[in-house]
Amino acid sequence: MIYLGLIALTTLVANGATRLRIIAVAFVGVAVAAALIASATASVAQTAVTASAGLAAAGILFVAARDMRYGEDPGWRLWLGTFTAAIVTPIAYASFRTITGEAAALPLLQDGSGVIAEVSGVWLLSSGVAVMLTARSAVRVSLAALLLVTGVQLLARLVPEPHLAVTLALAWLEVVVALGGAFLIVNERAVLDG
Repeated sequence: MIYLGLIALTTLVANGATRLRIIAVAFVGVAVAAALIASATASVAQTAVTASAGLAAAGILFVAARDMRYGEDPGWRLWLGTFTAAIVTPIAYASFRTITGEAAALPLLQDGSGVIAEVSGVWLLSSGVAVMLTARSAVRVSLAALLLVTGVQLLARLVPEPHLAVTLALAWLEVVVALGGAFLIVNERAVLDG
């Protein structure tokens, strides 16, 4: 439960921030929380790769911002993202319980059953989709794409196959998404400043 609260809080801070540098710092919190959640089912090396990709992605966005002034005010979009995730996540948790046929308790910290990873992954995916659908600029689209990739990273932990190739592919995808977002942000800023 603590990790679920941590991932929800850091996602809300990232979604509610109005400046890109604050979004990047808040995404560090999302990446660290996701790494803590994944550490229950992943090796230390795989967790380190995932966390490093999240830190690199946040660093790329931090540098792309250039200063503390650049960003986008989410306005009413913040509430849409929050309500979407708050509605979809409990429905997903209830459906996960009915698929397995057994009651899944939410532990306080780590869990080997994967329930916290499932719920956190769905929270990040639903938040990312809501942010992406309401984004007006590259700042919000970049955040949404990073939330989506982080959610997929958590859900990929639950596949019973070997995780090394998937972990590396998703870590590279996260960095490439951040680079693409930085490219869009820099170009958008050049147009606005020009």
